Amino acid sequence: MKPARVTIGVPAYNNARTLRVSVESLLNQTWGDFALIISDDHSTDDTEAVCRSLARSDDRIRYVRQPRNLRYGNFGYLLNAATSEYFMWAPGDDRWDARFVARVVRELDSHPEAVAAVPQVLFEHDGRPAGLAAGTYPLVRDHARNVADFLSAPKDNSRMYGLFRTSAAQRSFPSRTFHAYDWAFSAATLRFGQHREIPEVLMFREKTATHRYVESVRADTPSRLKRVLPMAPMTVWLLQERRIPKSGPVLAALFALNIDKHIDYCERFHEKYSAMSRPIVVRWKRNRWRFVSPDRATD
Repeated sequence: MKPARVTIGVPAYNNARTLRVSVESLLNQTWGDFALIISDDHSTDDTEAVCRSLARSDDRIRYVRQPRNLRYGNFGYLLNAATSEYFMWAPGDDRWDARFVARVVRELDSHPEAVAAVPQVLFEHDGRPAGLAAGTYPLVRDHARNVADFLSAPKDNSRMYGLFRTSAAQRSFPSRTFHAYDWAFSAATLRFGQHREIPEVLMFREKTATHRYVESVRADTPSRLKRVLPMAPMTVWLLQERRIPKSGPVLAALFALNIDKHIDYCERFHEKYSAMSRPIVVRWKRNRWRFVSPDRATD
């Protein structure tokens, strides 16, 4: 049989309550030429039973249960399992409009200079709209400018849930685990082309509180000393692996991102230090735009 053009990878972990609705929204896509892999990251709830039931219901579904919890590695497992032209991740607690796959495939088919296509994304909380994602804006200039624009304001990680050219995505995924690996992946893919945005809401995500991302630093970074600079491992990987150009605007954006996330972490976990440094922080936040902004990428 001719292989499917799209692989949909579902990284599932303790999603028994939401997984069936998520997968059914994928099975109901108007674009049917896809294979769907569910990788159960050693869930401890009833996710396995739900997955096996879904796999029996549709021969496009392949189910894998990981023998141990891989965390971010589960995303890499799914990506590396793909042999199709295009690939996308589909978390087990999100939903997709029936036109999602057809629209993102058409966008990449129409724009060979692009490596990724993502629609607008609507966040929800308890079933109610909670605002559009800020992180799906297009990056359609040259490589250096696109990276500078992205690192200046990476916003949420919704960009990662678009459609990618598989070979480029596989060459861009971090080989080791670190905090903000999703931003690192997005930045690295820009070596291979632009990111297109479809100006329609075609994906619905459960909103995660901002403080949860700050708190995830402790799970991502074993060293207490290194936690105060949570973006350092991502920065080192991008620069040492030569995933991004070392232009002035790119380096300025990286520096500012490191300062921002240092401040966020310390405000959450080191109150005394934050109180002592508050005058400096206030000045930084007031004048940050002068140091780095998307407009600098035009210089």
